[in-house]
Amino acid sequence: MHIQQIGSVFITVSNLERSVLFYTETLGLTCRGIEDWGDGKRGATLFFNPHPPNAALLTLAEQQGEFDSQRKSSFNFKCKNAPEFYESLQSKGCRVTALETWNSPWNHHVMFDLYDPDDNKINVIEMVPVIAK
Repeated sequence: MHIQQIGSVFITVSNLERSVLFYTETLGLTCRGIEDWGDGKRGATLFFNPHPPNAALLTLAEQQGEFDSQRKSSFNFKCKNAPEFYESLQSKGCRVTALETWNSPWNHHVMFDLYDPDDNKINVIEMVPVIAK
C-alpha cells in the first residue's frame, strides 16, 4: 500500500499570524515558521514538541479575500487530563462546547469541541482504556 499515514491536516484561516498564536500559545503546538507559497499565498506548519518521527502535521493555509467561516474542520486532538485542559481553555476565554463523557467497550472518553479564531471546530478527546475484567 502506498499510503502510510496522514501527512498533514490543512485548516484555512483568515489571519495567519493570529492563528499561529492561537495554535502555539493556547494549544502548545510548535510552529516551524510562516512560509511564502508564492502568488501571495502563505502557510504555516505546526507540530507537537518534541516532534515524533513520521508524525502528522497541522498546516494553516491563509485564505485571501472573502472568508467562509461556516467551513468546519474534521479532525481531533488526543489529550491527557481533558477536564483540566477544558477548564484552562475556559479561563483563557476560548469558546468550547460542554464537556461530554461516554464509554465504549475499549475506552472511557472525555471530550469537547474547541473553536479557533476563524470558528474552525476542533474536537479534543481523552481516551482512557477500559481494564478488562
